[in-house]
Amino acid sequence: MTRVRLAFGPVLILLGVIFAAPEVVLVGLLALLAVGVTELWTRFGLRRLHYERTLGRERTVWGEDVPLDIAVWNDKALPVPWVSVEDDVSAGVALRDEPLTASAKTGVATLPSRWTVGWYERVTRHLILASDHRGQYFLGPAHIMVADLFGNGGAMTDQNDRASYIVRPRTLPVRLASQRQAPAGDLRTRHSLFEDPSLFAGVRPYRAGDPMKRVHWRATARTGVPVSKRFDPTRAQNIMVALDVQVMSGFVWVNDEDLVESLMVAASSLVRYSLLEGASCGLAAMAAMTGFALVAPRTGRDQLSTIADLLGRLNAAPSAPFEHLLVRLPQSVGIGTTIVVITARDPEPYVVALKRLDRLGYPVQVIGLGPNGHLAVSRARAYGFSAMTGSLTPDWRTSDALVLAS
Repeated sequence: MTRVRLAFGPVLILLGVIFAAPEVVLVGLLALLAVGVTELWTRFGLRRLHYERTLGRERTVWGEDVPLDIAVWNDKALPVPWVSVEDDVSAGVALRDEPLTASAKTGVATLPSRWTVGWYERVTRHLILASDHRGQYFLGPAHIMVADLFGNGGAMTDQNDRASYIVRPRTLPVRLASQRQAPAGDLRTRHSLFEDPSLFAGVRPYRAGDPMKRVHWRATARTGVPVSKRFDPTRAQNIMVALDVQVMSGFVWVNDEDLVESLMVAASSLVRYSLLEGASCGLAAMAAMTGFALVAPRTGRDQLSTIADLLGRLNAAPSAPFEHLLVRLPQSVGIGTTIVVITARDPEPYVVALKRLDRLGYPVQVIGLGPNGHLAVSRARAYGFSAMTGSLTPDWRTSDALVLAS
């Protein structure tokens, strides 16, 4: 086809000369010029033409948007009158005030751009990536095409470099409903959320919902009034937050995403609280592409960041039944580690696994959230586990704290 186009102009010029037709010669010259220009951009248009993508940051929190700059740099004397770039982006990526284009590929959209770039010129677009959904998102590869002044001809290439960013869940202060709230800006509680069963501190009046194993039977018989054991709070212990992302009965692949986000916010908030209290904290969940996701308990300034990244990558649907995670925990954490289960459903399906953890020396604490949070707490207490209800009022998007009530 290229040879035919190249021969078309000379043929017209030859015919014009033979038949003494100047207008045919002129058309032949124009055709030859057009084909030559097209071949020029086809051959040299992509040379020293660079496409660059720059993210303002690779990690952000839900609600805090990410700046995105995309640029084309033409590092040659030949101007490029028409440059088209289609940058693949993963599903869920959204731009503020600018739509994306649907792609034929499953789970992919396209960020289209069109430029005219002069010689040695750099052109930049400033965009904003919306952070309205927690997750990990990818940009790239990019498909680049150049053409001549008439939009004809052209050459194509793929730039396979990729960029990614993580949208982490919100992290809120933790408040105990029974304590007076601290002034704004200083919301840390004055007492640890967790107790050390080895630090017996006396008795207190029995409260409805106290597990039977917590009742101090001798003191109850002596005083004639039901009393429960009281333990000193601990600030230095190992805590593993076990996140149950399954919020519907039966093992399902479809979930209530809004309720799952509440669980993610609660988990992130509890991890931050525990680390600030001096505990060694980790997180585990059955909601990863590889099935089992775990960050071992430890202290350190970067532990919260590591766990927040993991929460950002987790799926909204379970990858396996939650009890499978509980069974594997003793292989990953030391004896004496407190297992804090955050759930939004009745723990009945995995109560056997919880009892096994308790027998092996892993104290269990259940935190129930959502419409079935109170049911989860009452059932956990009926089986002898310590439990608390958690609430994000009015919802996880606008709440100013995770409130825990016994």
